[in-house]
Amino acid sequence: MHKCPTCKVPLHGWEEECPSCGTKQQVRKSERNYGGQKAPGVNPMPFVVGLIAVGAFLVFAMNSSWIGAVMRRGPETVDPLAGVTYLQARQTIEQKITEGLTSVGAKGKFKWTVGGQPGDIKSPNPIELTVDTSLSDPTARKQIIDPIKDYMTVAKLPSLTMNDAKSHATWTYTASLVPAGDESADPSAQGDAPAN
Repeated sequence: MHKCPTCKVPLHGWEEECPSCGTKQQVRKSERNYGGQKAPGVNPMPFVVGLIAVGAFLVFAMNSSWIGAVMRRGPETVDPLAGVTYLQARQTIEQKITEGLTSVGAKGKFKWTVGGQPGDIKSPNPIELTVDTSLSDPTARKQIIDPIKDYMTVAKLPSLTMNDAKSHATWTYTASLVPAGDESADPSAQGDAPAN
């Protein structure tokens, strides 16, 4: 604030003329734009708090709905053998056994049978497999057979027999053939039973 030089009336500094005597005043730049009180601004805090409250309510509501159930469930696990046909499984078994025998330096002869009679690998009925080989180490059979056990049920292969000419041993692996959709039984292969 300052006083008018003529009549000594106190002035705010933004008046261009003295209201008392009418003398022209020099207005400072900082006070020229004053023009009175500014309108109060809008306080954003109530809107922010309201948005947070609405967001928390939506998350809670979604969590207790079917959307929340889907989010909690996570990705569905897919059975890798679900799309494999019995013929593909039989071919995979033959291929993996051949690869396993080759890795230990052996060869194998495959014989597919149905009820003791020669059978065709393409038969839609359950079929048995006999592999005749000569292993330098009889314990190598585990690394040959273990990778194919999961395929036995899909391949409709209730038993797989491995004959080792070198050690004069026979190992039989069995799998239970579970009807489609029956999850109460264990579809995995049972293990090996050595016989001489």
